[in-house]
Amino acid sequence: MASRMLILIALYISSVAGETEEAPYTVLKEHQGWEEREFPATKWVSIDVFSITVHDSPEQQKAFFQLFNYIDGQNSEGMKIPMTAPVSFRILPGEGPNCESNFTLSFYILSNLQENTPLPLDSAVYIEERAPIKVAAKTFGGFVNSDIEFAIQAAELYELAFAEGLGVADVPLWTAGYSGPNVIINRRNEVWLEIN
Repeated sequence: MASRMLILIALYISSVAGETEEAPYTVLKEHQGWEEREFPATKWVSIDVFSITVHDSPEQQKAFFQLFNYIDGQNSEGMKIPMTAPVSFRILPGEGPNCESNFTLSFYILSNLQENTPLPLDSAVYIEERAPIKVAAKTFGGFVNSDIEFAIQAAELYELAFAEGLGVADVPLWTAGYSGPNVIINRRNEVWLEIN
């Protein structure tokens, strides 16, 4: 819960300063309760983490602060960079019960910094160049406090996509948070499954 609040605080700080820039995507097809999207090639600032719990763990909290330090000026330009949305997680589950998952926590790099991106000073933080990707995406509301809620939403999305004849991968699971803590209603959380 504490780590989720840190993400929300960072999104709030950026929303107070102005409009939060979101990672671009194109909706390819809308379905009842979900959609097919394509994200273009973009850069993200990322960090890789291992933890049994993905969304609310000391490891995730530490990783979040490492990324936050990057946008707070700990980069090659000493530049303060506004927070963007979403905060994304790419999750590769560990095998068996109570095994560590490998996940990548990322912030989208502002569009005006995509070409000349400041470099991280922290050796664990890196600039990720994501290739274009097509996903099935499901949006849902509320304050999400556990991995279980994301897993339930992903399972529902998998069934919806399968019923439409769409081939989606169950690994990796992507999750995304768009809303800052000042958003009480109509909060935006998402799960994404890669389209095969």
